[in-house]
Amino acid sequence: MNLYNQEEVDRINKAKETNDKMEEFFNDKRAEWNKNVEPLFKVLSLDLSNPSNSKNLLEAQSIALSFRQQINEQINFFLNKRSKETTKIKKLRQEKFVFYATGFGIKTNLGEKGILIDGHIAENDRSIELIESYIEFLRETVRNLESFGFSIKNMIELMNYLGR
Repeated sequence: MNLYNQEEVDRINKAKETNDKMEEFFNDKRAEWNKNVEPLFKVLSLDLSNPSNSKNLLEAQSIALSFRQQINEQINFFLNKRSKETTKIKKLRQEKFVFYATGFGIKTNLGEKGILIDGHIAENDRSIELIESYIEFLRETVRNLESFGFSIKNMIELMNYLGR
């Protein structure tokens, strides 16, 4: 017995293709953020005895603040995208439940319906997992930038204490 009609197979294949592209996009964005943020942390190893390095510290601090704002905007964008995907999955889950409750040729219990429905919406669940994974990456990057900001602040205070 084939559980998937051609329309369902096409929907699943389209979702898989979209997810593959989204995964590639997120991997590229992760690499881009890592490339942008990594040079900032080299500032933490500057020689504090050189007064000209204070300019580098302040510049790195302002760049980190800018990155944090950009990342927070991306987090909000992808939270909205995740919300839309969640709504889509709930509707799809409902449609599949009605199908298995009324139009499926074999009587199934609730647990079996859940297993069958999960098979239908696996690619849609994957899209949410990809989005959530990227959001978590962005949140971790923001936390790292916050820690970086505190480190810069402490270095500036140390320079002030030392009179440089």
